[in-house]
Amino acid sequence: MASPRESWSLTEHLLSTQEQLYKSATQHPFLLAGAEGRLPKDLLSRWLANDRLYIHSYIRAAGTLLASIDLPRQVPGSQDAFETQLADWLIEALVAIRKEERFFIDVADRYGLGIELAPESQLPGLTLIQSIFSSIAISSPTAPSSSSPTDTPSKLPGLALVQSLFTTTTTATGPTPPPLLPWLEGALTFWGTERCYLGAWSWARDKAEERRSSSGDHDDDGHAEKEQDADGGALRREFIPNWSSPEFAEFVDKLGRLIDAAVAGALAGKEGEELERVRGEILGRVEGKWRTLLEAERLFWPDV
Repeated sequence: MASPRESWSLTEHLLSTQEQLYKSATQHPFLLAGAEGRLPKDLLSRWLANDRLYIHSYIRAAGTLLASIDLPRQVPGSQDAFETQLADWLIEALVAIRKEERFFIDVADRYGLGIELAPESQLPGLTLIQSIFSSIAISSPTAPSSSSPTDTPSKLPGLALVQSLFTTTTTATGPTPPPLLPWLEGALTFWGTERCYLGAWSWARDKAEERRSSSGDHDDDGHAEKEQDADGGALRREFIPNWSSPEFAEFVDKLGRLIDAAVAGALAGKEGEELERVRGEILGRVEGKWRTLLEAERLFWPDV
């Protein structure tokens, strides 16, 4: 019998439901112009300035999501728990994205690019992605199902109140527990934006390779090609290789696998109407957000 992960993948489902919008977000004329060396420095500078502020929103959102994760209290199995692996991924992402901002500044300096964003140059996609990142709310940690004598609320004054503020939502009929996989929307936001980035720059890499293979006007190091590029070669020599590398692909896929495994675990043992109900609840939480994220990614590319 196939496992839930083998029979249904949430990330694959999302990619299949908005194929045209995903294509618009990852195969934009801006990317093609960059792959073909036609992107002027002022336009690349505008995009880089917006992307640098995207990095700042990314950092804040990662901190918010980290604050929401309820790490396992028990030692056995704690390192394999989904929450622990998600925290590890987010910490890795924070280290990488700080390195990326330094990379932006270094490349901009070497190629004569400007990355200070003027208010009138802010892209609609940045405004939307900032809103999406800001919507990642703290929705946990949950109170432990069992406590040792040293960590019970009665032994730690105020702990019960703090936990109740983070674990329940008061309604007209009383408190409600946090949702299944409370970190899911946040994790999918990070996977989605990284997946679009990988898809976009991998497509640009393929287009650049097509141009290179059909042209005989460069040497093995691409020196003549660099001189002909409108941006001086910054995209094709620096940014495209960085964002289409196997290492970056593995980084993105790692989070996708984690999300799919966690969803499969939530669906395990459920059949028939119960399975469809839980799966429907999960999709109801994420499908609209996925569309909004793709729209933000599409609007993040400047018009060429």
